[in-house]
Amino acid sequence: MRLRDTADATAANPAEGMVSREIFSSETIFAQELERVFAPSWAFVGHTSQLAADGDYVLSRVGQESVIVARERGGGINVLLNSCRHRGMPVCRYDAGNASAFTCSYHAWSFDLDGALTGVPRLNEAYHGELDRSQWGLIKARVAIFYGSIWASFDETAPDFETFLGDMAYYVRDLMQSPDGEDDGYEVIGGIVKWRMPCNWKFGAENFTGDHYHNYSHRSVDRLKISLSGKASRHPLAAIQTPFKFLNIAHPGGHTVRANLYEALTDYQSMWGDEPEVDAYFRAAHDKRQKRLGDRARLITRGGVVFPNMHYNTGGRTTIGIWVPVSAAETEVWRWLFVPREAPQIVKDTLRHFYLRYGGPAGMTEQDDMENWSAAQRGTSGVTARKFPFNFQLNINEAHRAWPEAWLGADTMVTAGVSEHNQRSFYTRWNELMSA
Repeated sequence: MRLRDTADATAANPAEGMVSREIFSSETIFAQELERVFAPSWAFVGHTSQLAADGDYVLSRVGQESVIVARERGGGINVLLNSCRHRGMPVCRYDAGNASAFTCSYHAWSFDLDGALTGVPRLNEAYHGELDRSQWGLIKARVAIFYGSIWASFDETAPDFETFLGDMAYYVRDLMQSPDGEDDGYEVIGGIVKWRMPCNWKFGAENFTGDHYHNYSHRSVDRLKISLSGKASRHPLAAIQTPFKFLNIAHPGGHTVRANLYEALTDYQSMWGDEPEVDAYFRAAHDKRQKRLGDRARLITRGGVVFPNMHYNTGGRTTIGIWVPVSAAETEVWRWLFVPREAPQIVKDTLRHFYLRYGGPAGMTEQDDMENWSAAQRGTSGVTARKFPFNFQLNINEAHRAWPEAWLGADTMVTAGVSEHNQRSFYTRWNELMSA
């Protein structure tokens, strides 16, 4: 059943600010999403700092699919479907490690780091030399390395990665710049934080597109002053007093950004006042960033979404996550924690502790969010509740225009202040793919 053939109650109509609850609870629609939304898209699968040596690998996800992200001999990076071509068993069982090959524990077919089938028990006596091993290697994805981030797609017809990003490329590059503005200046610290939530993946995705409307949820966390800025807030950016506009930036591909655009370049304002050594590092980084980026340093991104399910936080809390779709009512979250590669250890330790207080299953901010999303999921599932759409009309009639700073993106739509503009853009792209 194609979405365009379903009743109006099951369709998203973001242009009018209406989104059906059915798209959060229907298993039929969820199955369609896997094919029409996830399969044609590029997926974030990891970072090069996780693969320091030849043979290093990590397990990741492309949609629901388990994949091996591995550095082969010679330094190249491959993304391989973690499924033996013989009977589908995973050929890698560990989250991360170093290997010279991957061997299926069922029938012992073995595969090289580039996915080639190298070992088949009884190849000569049972297959009589007739098995063409070159045709039975692990399925390989297309791979793109973008300023240290690793992306994969199994769709051979999809556009190349930078075409997929469009103007969003500027913001993904910005995401991977360390606080001093150096390209590819981050590294992953620790393992990948993983947990499950009883909600549809789109609840988290739409929140990260730019939901500045829900701050009421986090009032208690703000009062606890978890940011170490010396201010009653959960965000280090709360320490910056320079006037700014809060921008909602939406791209045609469904990618979105939320950002602060300050009126002028300014001297450093203490963001880590409770940790003098850490503050000294960020003070020096601030000056270097302004020299590197010039007037563009006025823009500090706070987070966003690369459609459909990669999400990130920045502005003093750089993490990247993916919403892994499990079912219409369940999502697995994977979260990478990033620290500046060249920063002193005390900076890395402070950031790690802050991230864990802030986000994840034990994080005080994300506990609020998880309660919101799981409760909202329950509110979509009733026979009566499913008949009534969600309202996404916040500032629907505001002027959508390119900001005077053309470098924000020629094809972007930028609005200022509290708005559901980015959410409407996200669901517009979702609707395009589901109705194709």
